[in-house]
Amino acid sequence: MLNFYRLEQDIIEQMQTAHVPGLALAIVRGPEVIYARGFGVTSVEDGGLPVTPQTLFRVGSTAKPLTGTAIMRLVEAGRLDLDQPVSTYVPWLTFSQEGAIERVTLRLLMTHRAGLPSAAEPFGWRDPDGLERFVRERIPCYPLIAPPGKVYSYSNPGIDLAGYIAQVVGGKPFAELMQELVFDPLEMRRTTFDPTVAMTYPLAQAHDLRRDGTLSVQHRFAENSADYPAGFALSTALDLANFAIMHMQQGRFHGRQLLAPALIAEMHRPQVDLYTVTGTGYGLTFITDTYKGQREVRHGGGISSFVSSLTMLPDAGIAVIILCNRFGIMLASIIHRIFDQLLDLPKVFPRPPVIEPDRSLWPRYTGSYLGPWTGLATISVANDHLILDLQGQAIPLQALRQDLYCGQKGEDEETISVGFIAEEHGPVQYISVDTAICKRIERDPAFAPDPASWIAYTGTYAKAGLDTYIVRLEGDRLYIYSEVDDKEVILVPVDTTRFVCEWGLFEFHMSGGRVTALTQAGTWTFIRAG
Repeated sequence: MLNFYRLEQDIIEQMQTAHVPGLALAIVRGPEVIYARGFGVTSVEDGGLPVTPQTLFRVGSTAKPLTGTAIMRLVEAGRLDLDQPVSTYVPWLTFSQEGAIERVTLRLLMTHRAGLPSAAEPFGWRDPDGLERFVRERIPCYPLIAPPGKVYSYSNPGIDLAGYIAQVVGGKPFAELMQELVFDPLEMRRTTFDPTVAMTYPLAQAHDLRRDGTLSVQHRFAENSADYPAGFALSTALDLANFAIMHMQQGRFHGRQLLAPALIAEMHRPQVDLYTVTGTGYGLTFITDTYKGQREVRHGGGISSFVSSLTMLPDAGIAVIILCNRFGIMLASIIHRIFDQLLDLPKVFPRPPVIEPDRSLWPRYTGSYLGPWTGLATISVANDHLILDLQGQAIPLQALRQDLYCGQKGEDEETISVGFIAEEHGPVQYISVDTAICKRIERDPAFAPDPASWIAYTGTYAKAGLDTYIVRLEGDRLYIYSEVDDKEVILVPVDTTRFVCEWGLFEFHMSGGRVTALTQAGTWTFIRAG
């Protein structure tokens, strides 16, 4: 049985420790909401209101399954086909890689296998034409991470493109289409993509944490119509509870069949392996997983300082929705506590057993791999073990399958998963490290770091709505500090201009004989001050 008092006390304590101003929680069991409450305030400044289950929050990437559900309604109506090339619907569309456009389908876009990068911009177009302009101007310019269909690589532009295709077929702006296909039928009365609508309701604000431990409101509200499908919905805990009820009731909501059970099942079915210990996969705009033997379907999101999570155990008919206006709370611990108590699940659940590895495969696995979010990962063999070296930390690996290994990293011995994506012939070209893709590279054996030259890289780099980085040189080490994380780490050189750390790959850019910008993960460019 769920102890609501202790749950509430734990949430309040976590909010205080993590400096989270506001949080909304809803718990669904069967076709009903069995609990809903708000904690804290929408804003620590003037005009702040108590948070309720009907307070609007930015939900970030939790918007993706909302978009996916609209697309599946168009599939059910016969207006879209998941496996037709996207050029069927957008004949003028091109990709940067020749021949790719003929291979990209809605299914690949909705499962993050089209090869597009993870790029997202918190600020951009504000008019309804922004999504089409983005598809026309930006999509053709993105270099592909891998050939379409080759690997899973989480991509906001991919979902934006899928949403644009729905807009084309639906014949109206994306936000209006979502209202018609999803929000109105599910009685999600406050959910919207329009900030001018959201501001007429109680609306949570994003917050920054100052160095003195006090909070301040971010007074520029993220807005980019080009990225609506991937991450710009505003919703409430109760509205998202309605969405979860429909998905767990095989497409039915309040006696109406909104989506066929077979299409709900297709969205929840793992379509791609993410190579994790728990068997994480990705369906159609949903992450699929298991929790203590229970089938789990979920998605989370983050934008500005907002964090959201929608997690369902469909077979048990239980869902938990949490929305926050500042990151820092361990949402998974709250969600799992609720699941454990409602279903009387065991405290400890057995891990998958390790197996004897096929050592004949190891020569195909060894080498160096570079990932935009992982940094530099090197696979080697030592003392009859496969070893992962991640930014200088050596982690012995054990086999769970012949293509999936795991190890323990850090002082808390956190589990790390490494998947090897087989090629028909020759060495593996891509590995997955905790679901993030890394590509094999051949490092220049003649490269020697030159710390004396790194003084040119020092300075402050900022991007509105994301972070500010401060780079400094001390002796023969280059350090980078994040204002958002309030943390400093060492940058390890890969070559003359590229460095890696636990936050991924960073590259310095020159213009007019001086360093002017810093790119993170090939996605976001931070401009140097001064």
